[in-house]
Amino acid sequence: MWKLSYNNKNRGFTLIELLVTIGIIGIIAGISTVAVSKIKGANNQTTCISNLRSISQGLQMYYNDYMTFPEDGYPDNGDDIYPLSTELASYIRDKSTFICPEDNDTTSTGSFASYDPYYVARKGSYDSNELALGCPRHRGAKNSTTAFSTGSTEIMSIGSVTVSGQELPPDGTTAQRTISSQGEKMTFDDGSTVEIKNNSGGSYGCFLVQSVRLADGTLYSIVRVQDNGTIDVQVTTGSKFEVVTPSAIVGVRGTHFTVATNSNGSEIGYQTVVSLTTGIVVVTDRETGDISTLKTGGTTSKTTGNMAPHSHYHTHEKGERHMHDHPSQNQAHHGKAQSGTDDDGSSADPGDITICHKPGTNGEKTMVISASALSGHLGHGDSVGACP
Repeated sequence: MWKLSYNNKNRGFTLIELLVTIGIIGIIAGISTVAVSKIKGANNQTTCISNLRSISQGLQMYYNDYMTFPEDGYPDNGDDIYPLSTELASYIRDKSTFICPEDNDTTSTGSFASYDPYYVARKGSYDSNELALGCPRHRGAKNSTTAFSTGSTEIMSIGSVTVSGQELPPDGTTAQRTISSQGEKMTFDDGSTVEIKNNSGGSYGCFLVQSVRLADGTLYSIVRVQDNGTIDVQVTTGSKFEVVTPSAIVGVRGTHFTVATNSNGSEIGYQTVVSLTTGIVVVTDRETGDISTLKTGGTTSKTTGNMAPHSHYHTHEKGERHMHDHPSQNQAHHGKAQSGTDDDGSSADPGDITICHKPGTNGEKTMVISASALSGHLGHGDSVGACP
């Protein structure tokens, strides 16, 4: 009788088979992780696009009511103590709209201010194709989701900006995006440069707002300057560049010029002096909307502060609304924090902290802020405790 032999019936995997199997599982897991990460990143960017569109609509509704846009500069400019989430509270009820899902800065998210550092207020209704609002946190800070003043939203690649060979993080804190010492220079992807020539005020700041590639490949860069000092700007031909000051927006394409800002004390207001070496510069007065075009050798000065009053509607904390004269657009805060909130727009609570804002400068004042906002204020020179 024939009998079958099963001598190898219980033979297991060989070492090589096990290694191959483990390797295949590892590859599949790696591919899955990358795929999940890309899907999450895409979803977050989609949410960010939706947020920017909602904020753009809120800005337009705000303009329709007040014939001006909320101030820009928060948190880089200590004179602007209200984030967009506070100034647009009457139009956008869901404060999560003001938080990018890729924002990991607890100070920024705690103040509902993910987008404020990348917002530029412009005089007049949104009818030109200029950068208005952005978010450079996506794809490892290599992509910016940006809203234009026309209301359109695009995803653009970010151009690198370096200082002394070190790249500035486009999504960094105020301190990380700032140069303040005489001789410090920002160098942009296209070779354009911004150098501090004078920081006579001692607290001068030049902040990177955005530097992105438009659809046609043009590099579009924006910096903001604050307090007393002078910057020397050289822009590579063909690139688009803007310098935003409290009183003017200086727009150029390939030119060389200087911008000097001076706070001049609260009784006079901010002054911006633009001196052109070569090329053409277009200077927009942020108070009146007037435009000056400078050609080689030209100089212009723009001042804002306690100027001729303008009329607008003003809404008080309890909802009362009336027309009155206001001394300056840049000092007007419409849609201010409701009662029960701190000076920084956050909800009041027992843990609030009293600070001296901008000590030793013309803008010095005592403020009450939430504990979560303290690190941001300390980062630009404020101190704990009331001003002297």
